[in-house]
Amino acid sequence: MKVEVENLGPCKRALKVEIPKEVVDAAFSEAYDKLKREVKVPGFRPGKAPISILRARFGDYVKAEVMEKLFKEYYEKALEEAGVTPALDPDFQDVEFDEGKAFSFKVVMEIHPEFELKDYEGIEIEKKRYVITDEEVDRFIDELREQMATFEDKEDGVAEMGNLVIIDYEAFEGDKPIEGGKVEGATYVLGSGETVEGFDEQVVGKKVGEEFEVKVSFSKEHFNKELAGKEVTFKCKLKGVKKRIVPELNEEFAKKFEVESVEALREKVKAQLEEEYERRSKLEALDQLAEKLVEGYDFPLPETLVEDELKKRMERYEMDLRIKGVEPKKEELEKKKEEFREEVEKNLRLVYILRKIAEKEGLEVTRGDVEERIEEIAKKSNIPLDKVAGILQQTGRLQSIIEDILTKKTLEFLYEKAKVIEREEVVGKEKKEGDE
Repeated sequence: MKVEVENLGPCKRALKVEIPKEVVDAAFSEAYDKLKREVKVPGFRPGKAPISILRARFGDYVKAEVMEKLFKEYYEKALEEAGVTPALDPDFQDVEFDEGKAFSFKVVMEIHPEFELKDYEGIEIEKKRYVITDEEVDRFIDELREQMATFEDKEDGVAEMGNLVIIDYEAFEGDKPIEGGKVEGATYVLGSGETVEGFDEQVVGKKVGEEFEVKVSFSKEHFNKELAGKEVTFKCKLKGVKKRIVPELNEEFAKKFEVESVEALREKVKAQLEEEYERRSKLEALDQLAEKLVEGYDFPLPETLVEDELKKRMERYEMDLRIKGVEPKKEELEKKKEEFREEVEKNLRLVYILRKIAEKEGLEVTRGDVEERIEEIAKKSNIPLDKVAGILQQTGRLQSIIEDILTKKTLEFLYEKAKVIEREEVVGKEKKEGDE
């Protein structure tokens, strides 16, 4: 076999592969011999049909079979001889294949980057040791109380900011009703930002049973093209007003969290906050470690890999904007794309660096690691374990999960080797000082 390597760029190669005629002929001969033994040709005893007849009847089938066999056997050998590994699916060009001739083809591929590892042990990082104050515990408990608030009918029936309102409305542009603009029993909290700007303020002060009009202007960037840039009148009827009731902090409230007293609730909350902040501290330290690890590396990356990831980032970004009712502008998207490009390239370099460290240190993902992660996904998604495993396998996400596990395992390895400097940070201290 003859293999020629053409350098098309830092992470791009072209391989010209030629498999000798003798090898091709031998493969055809073997295929026809096998076919002769297996097929029945009218007028001939088994195994006695001439090659010329077999070629006429089964030539296309044999050609395809021989080509597939030779390709599987020699493509991997060609990659090994050239010392390259495709980073993405390669592009096959200039394929020449026929009986009695050499088999040649060209493979254009982007390859994984080559670079030398720098020293990765003893990286200095800072880890925060969070101290949970009583003020932070109180703040968290107040949030719990807010989350468990209920609503009850307001005695005077007059709407105020923070009240939950039940309202019927129909939207008009001038005197013309807007299609799909009639809603009965709409329920939301005044001031929550769920409605178009200026709507809630015109509902405030209205009383249950009252009919009124609300006039608002929709921005030109509004996601609903039918409403964008228009003046709209809503003919409304207030059906109900409910005030928010926040539960008192007492033993009854504490028992909802499986403790018997307010003091026990405070202790439980503090323990949970300490655990949560410790996890946050570790994640922050690992992020810092990753940032420092990738510093000083500027090796080239497979461009298609960068562009594919960049495309995904931009699609998610545009979708998020549209969900918020904002129509993205071309110049803003171009600016954001360049910001994302820098992030994407840094993240890809980190992945390559961690892979190389893992290989050097013999770090591997075990079957137990994968099973544990799949169990986590199954619990969070409330889907049976075997179905989750099947979905991951079918969608190709299993490999990305394996890579993610290896990344985290390698970062943990580096964390154990790092020089970790702890710094105390009091949680809630700034809030306390600001209140004084």
